[in-house]
Amino acid sequence: MRILIFNHEFPPIGGGSGWASYFFAKHFAEAGHDVYLVTSRFQDLPKDERVEGFHVHRVPALRSDKDVCGIHEMFTYAISSSLHGLSTISRLKPEIVQIFSGIPAGSGGYLLKKLHSLPYVVFLSGRDVPSTNPDPPHYRWIYTLLNPVIRGIWRNAGAVVACSDGLRELALQTDSDVPINVIPDGVDLARFSPVPRTVQPACVQILTIGRLIPRKGFQSLIQALPQLIAHATADFEIELVGDGPLRETLVALAEELQVSHKIRFTGSVSYSELPQKYREADIFALCSLAEGMPLVVLEAMATGLPIVASKVQGAEDLVRMGVNGYLFPPGDVDALAKSLIWLINGPEDRFRMGESSINLVQKYDWKYIAQSYLAIYKQILEV
Repeated sequence: MRILIFNHEFPPIGGGSGWASYFFAKHFAEAGHDVYLVTSRFQDLPKDERVEGFHVHRVPALRSDKDVCGIHEMFTYAISSSLHGLSTISRLKPEIVQIFSGIPAGSGGYLLKKLHSLPYVVFLSGRDVPSTNPDPPHYRWIYTLLNPVIRGIWRNAGAVVACSDGLRELALQTDSDVPINVIPDGVDLARFSPVPRTVQPACVQILTIGRLIPRKGFQSLIQALPQLIAHATADFEIELVGDGPLRETLVALAEELQVSHKIRFTGSVSYSELPQKYREADIFALCSLAEGMPLVVLEAMATGLPIVASKVQGAEDLVRMGVNGYLFPPGDVDALAKSLIWLINGPEDRFRMGESSINLVQKYDWKYIAQSYLAIYKQILEV
């Protein structure tokens, strides 16, 4: 099968959906399919390269930051990727198109469908789905303007897939007439493997990972620190891995609350370094205000960590209360602090929940997720 993939983000730029497209393409190629992925050009990244058996082509696009992409920057990718798809279809001869995020990648698939009857599948990642309380707030007006475009892309798709039940329910608020499948994101179980944790360490390590933007909720974690300091019976430290525009604000907040000695801002690390970060940790915290399905939670589970996560789309599917972690209402600092204190003070609970995480995550191996998408492609092409 010849598969064309559109995604404006691809490692090393962007976040979870970029890595999702990498693993999709890798496993499609391993299964013997011909994969061509179109993403954004950024700085000195090569225009064309071969990665894990598939072809990556980077089209011209405005992008000033590796971690964050503005709407106007996404728009330039939408134009460039659409033009590239139309100009290369006769050479590539794809049989199906995979879209990662209807906005901004959907325009290429839509035009190929209308002009060349080429079917496409849409992967909903989270921020491409309209929300009544988006972050940043000005997205509310952007969603209003883009709603007809979003519905048009969804309705012309061969299939629309959400990565969590919660995201599916949110998408149905935009268009209840579109059938939406649910296939979760996955994790590379070979890369993210567990280590034994059976002894209380001298200092309990709490790990959190993400782009330093408001939606990730790191301010809640810092605000919870005074309670942790007051009630934890074991020494602890938080390591925050990631970078972004909120870094200075978060550092200043930690200084204002006089908790800087309990949180370490590591900055961005390469993907190859992430498994070791998880293995060095004892607890993983996710404080996001919104998600599709957080890959970091899957990675943390695969390495045997108990999870404290905000009750957002995706996290609800992964974390079972009292089994492999705790869920708290997004932005609820007191509930977050209570959950973390419980795990800091309870090593036996941590060990038990970490083992449960390992057992629960096995079905999320990327190879199974890729197979589910290939089954959808086959079904569409056989109609």
